[in-house]
Amino acid sequence: MSDEARVWERALRMRELLLAGDVAGLRSLCDDGFWERVGEIELAPLSRDAESAEMLGVLGRRSLMLVETPRGEVPRWALEQQWAGDAYLVEDQRLFSLVDRAEVEASGDAQRLARLQTKLAAQDAGARYAARLAAHDADGVAAMWTESFREAHGAEVLPRIGDVRAAELIAGVGPRTLVRCRFDEGEETVEVLWREAENGWLVQGARTFRRPPAGGGAPEA
Repeated sequence: MSDEARVWERALRMRELLLAGDVAGLRSLCDDGFWERVGEIELAPLSRDAESAEMLGVLGRRSLMLVETPRGEVPRWALEQQWAGDAYLVEDQRLFSLVDRAEVEASGDAQRLARLQTKLAAQDAGARYAARLAAHDADGVAAMWTESFREAHGAEVLPRIGDVRAAELIAGVGPRTLVRCRFDEGEETVEVLWREAENGWLVQGARTFRRPPAGGGAPEA
């Protein structure tokens, strides 16, 4: 079994335990230091509120899962986890969500607005980026790249824009957003890192999560 297939298998087990509300089981999939630092604080409430969960993909030793929590304060989370060691235990994770800009601005809470300024700006940029991908606007998409990103990835990304069947901003954290893209042959979720520039927020970096190939020994989600 490939490394990514093994990560996929462990992440599917994480999904199963989250939906079962099995905190002890979740604990068994986590490194001791991670669990004590943040794992219990974040995963226990997530398991309490989770109504459904969908695996989005893996990248190396990282997995990405979309968790619907309609009963919670935040109705949806994306959970990115990093798996380490021969036992494939979670050693780190990042939680992504969306914030309602209109609600934040209407609250009149200046400190909250200032605290969320980067997240909101990245969300706005991510939504525009997804819309341009869905519209097959290659020039518009490329206009949102830094020069370094264009030089490193433009030749690879530009030819695929016309193949996008749908694109949606699904979550974000700080200057990072997740854009889910669907193609005829499947789908992938791109984690985009944004950088503020004179002409707006631009794509500084990106990494893509995909399901492991069927022949890689990965079980079905």
